[in-house]
Amino acid sequence: MLEPLIHLPMIILLGLFAGSLGAMLGLGGGIITVPALMILAGFDAHHAIGTSMAAIVFAGAASALAYHRQGRLDWRLALVAETTAMPGSFLGATLTGLAAPSSLRILFSIFLIALALSIIFRRSSPADEEVFKRDHGETCWKRVLRDSRGEVFAYSVDLLKLLPASFLAGVISGFFGVGGGGVNVPLMYHIGVPMHVAIATSTLMITLTALSGAIGHILLGHVKLIELLALAPGIIAGAQLGTSAARRTSSPALRKMFSSVLIMMAIILLAG
Repeated sequence: MLEPLIHLPMIILLGLFAGSLGAMLGLGGGIITVPALMILAGFDAHHAIGTSMAAIVFAGAASALAYHRQGRLDWRLALVAETTAMPGSFLGATLTGLAAPSSLRILFSIFLIALALSIIFRRSSPADEEVFKRDHGETCWKRVLRDSRGEVFAYSVDLLKLLPASFLAGVISGFFGVGGGGVNVPLMYHIGVPMHVAIATSTLMITLTALSGAIGHILLGHVKLIELLALAPGIIAGAQLGTSAARRTSSPALRKMFSSVLIMMAIILLAG
């Protein structure tokens, strides 16, 4: 009983840091909490992933609420994407009890590096108005958001690309306990969603996906309650700091930061 108590102050600070970075970049914070719980608190991989997935529910909800107040969260887009992401997350969580993740870690790491490089080297997007006016067919969903400061975001989403990709993001999220934001944000960005909106919308998607994945991990006995309760306050406070920082950061800077975190995530997975 004493060992968890010794780790509690460190875990609270861990939650603050993970919540800040996760909210700023549309990640759940699992990139930080999973390896940190294994290295600093001595968790095995299954308990680190399961506890992290449950903590991501708090991180995503706090971030999504803050972004909703800013007016940059496309909740309709998030809900549509989650129709496939949530089943994928539950499936991914179940697979952790059946499959050895070693080979999947390598593949996932390569995939993350490829995503990071694609974001770094992607050419600048056309003006929002030009993208919005294009006709991409019946599966094209045109969206317009006006944030609390009056800035307008107009963009189009191809549902035939969004739904299967969201399912894949959910499977990855449940299996690795990383929230799915590492896939959600570049996915939405590449199908035409502005970076600030993609990050904001990802936080709601993360909340719903993580909830599904957390249920799977709870059923498997992979969630440590004391450490989860220690993570939650820091994560909630950090989310407020992260969303505020994201609003003051330019889109190119967010792209570079996000890509750097993806590469770091890949290196950590390969090292583990």
